Amino acid sequence: MKEIYIPALIFSFSLLVLLGIRFLLLYLMEKTAFKSLHRILKTPSILWVLAVALDITLYLSDMPRKYVFLVEKIIQGVLVLSITFVLADIVVEIIKFYINRAHVSLPPTGLIFALVKGIIITLGFITFLSFLGVPVAHFITTLGVGALAVSLALQGTLSNFFSGLNILLSKQIKIGDFVKLENGEEGFVQDITWMNTVIRRLDNNVLVIPNSRLVNFILLSYRSISITVPITVSYNSDLEKVEREVLKVAKEVQKSVKGADPNFEPLVRYQGFGDLGITFHVVLKAIDPTYQSVIKHELLKRIRQVFYEQGIEFIKSGI
Repeated sequence: MKEIYIPALIFSFSLLVLLGIRFLLLYLMEKTAFKSLHRILKTPSILWVLAVALDITLYLSDMPRKYVFLVEKIIQGVLVLSITFVLADIVVEIIKFYINRAHVSLPPTGLIFALVKGIIITLGFITFLSFLGVPVAHFITTLGVGALAVSLALQGTLSNFFSGLNILLSKQIKIGDFVKLENGEEGFVQDITWMNTVIRRLDNNVLVIPNSRLVNFILLSYRSISITVPITVSYNSDLEKVEREVLKVAKEVQKSVKGADPNFEPLVRYQGFGDLGITFHVVLKAIDPTYQSVIKHELLKRIRQVFYEQGIEFIKSGI
């Protein structure tokens, strides 16, 4: 009985002292600039205290050899588990740091961080079992088969998940961008989640596209959008006068109509000889694609009025 009593007394005293030191250090971390370190070390430090207390007990007491081996195994296992938890938290913090540094807007969920921590903790747990002498070969095999079965069952979900991660990290499109798909659908990116991307069309209807499909689309992303308006005038028209008057109107529209880019200089470019007259294009730019139709509307109205006042024969618009 005595051979157990003395080690137990040493362990209890060591544990109390170490817990007091742990509490003091964590308190100082929380009150200083080491708050993140405090959060990371809060749980594993308990395991470290336990391991050190056991080690002190082994050093100061004359425990029977049959107990020493068991305690050493426990210490090794505790250290493996504690280091695993610390490593998992540090890796997550590093990922968060680089994500924030890259200004990536991840969806409001901790799924990716939980996945990373789960993988690291699982590996640490397997190592812990091996230190205790538990055969892990069959466990690893079962885990691998199970992971394969789950990945096959969730193939579509995982494809969408990793496609969404690729979209977010590549930053090729962002929330608020105006995009046009190869099938002609266009609109504003309203949300990017792990599974799908939500696009709000100009008619306020919503497209929900799985991320795995979106990455395979030929996609046009606009920060601003050029507006090309084709117009045809009579062969009898003075082309210098037509260009001068149209540019004057286009500049007014560009600077005064909401959604147009006031810093863009409009262009007039003659394109060819048509059946009814000479065709030219007026090029403007919108910083808000929502106002494309408004800008075209104002341009045509004002050009029609100027042509009427200047006696220029307006044949048609190709819109």
